[in-house]
Amino acid sequence: MDGLSALDYERMLDLAAAVMDTTAPESPWPLVADELARALGGTMVLLTDVRGPTAKVEAWAPEWIGSLPLNTLLRKGLDGGHPLPEHYARTGDQRPLAVTDVAEMSVWRRTEAYATLRETVGVTRHIAIPLPARESGRFRTFVVHRDGGEFDDRERSYVQRLQPLLVSVDRFVRQLAEWTESVREEEKPQESAAEAGLTPREISVLSLLADGMTAEAIGRRLGISNRTVHKHTENLYRKLSATDRLTAVLRAQSLGLLSATTGPAR
Repeated sequence: MDGLSALDYERMLDLAAAVMDTTAPESPWPLVADELARALGGTMVLLTDVRGPTAKVEAWAPEWIGSLPLNTLLRKGLDGGHPLPEHYARTGDQRPLAVTDVAEMSVWRRTEAYATLRETVGVTRHIAIPLPARESGRFRTFVVHRDGGEFDDRERSYVQRLQPLLVSVDRFVRQLAEWTESVREEEKPQESAAEAGLTPREISVLSLLADGMTAEAIGRRLGISNRTVHKHTENLYRKLSATDRLTAVLRAQSLGLLSATTGPAR
């Protein structure tokens, strides 16, 4: 047994439903940060994006944390010898890990990063949940910060179970962002999608169908099964009054859901 309760799994399912209903690429991450804070007793939860010398905070919880100079704190943590980003940057490891998994507590206490976070927010315990790297030298991760005891077996099981969901959400967010970018010149694509009754996940599938990707490839890109891809495709055809991929893409172009320059794939 992993020590997780029925409530833990219920919360994961609720989170999955909430994030897949969003129509804005940046919207899921505050929801995820809030859930991590609740589930793990986090004082502060940050989604950080580090690319070499460039680092920024993409999302956070609770809301009041946003009043802090988060990017400055992140930079101080990186420059101050925080063991977690050093470990991930050096090894490419993708496992969820607590700071004490990669450094002795006595070593961690002697770093400038420890002093900065303890003095600013009052946190000394951290656990990270990495998201897939999009390019060499870059890593993105949720980090839950809190004071008190070490993360227990149930909490570690929770982040391990949650990580595949976050990976799928990350793929979904990326695809939705690409779709938004591709139709930026079109007139109010989000409104057109709402009028057509398309869900964000269906939009993601539609944009990949237009690129000529197979159901198997779409499933790999979005982290879903072939069966789920086919179900979304069936819904797209019904909502767009289409019987095949070409007709669906042409119909979507006429509604402003796809760029007119998208090549409709058979």
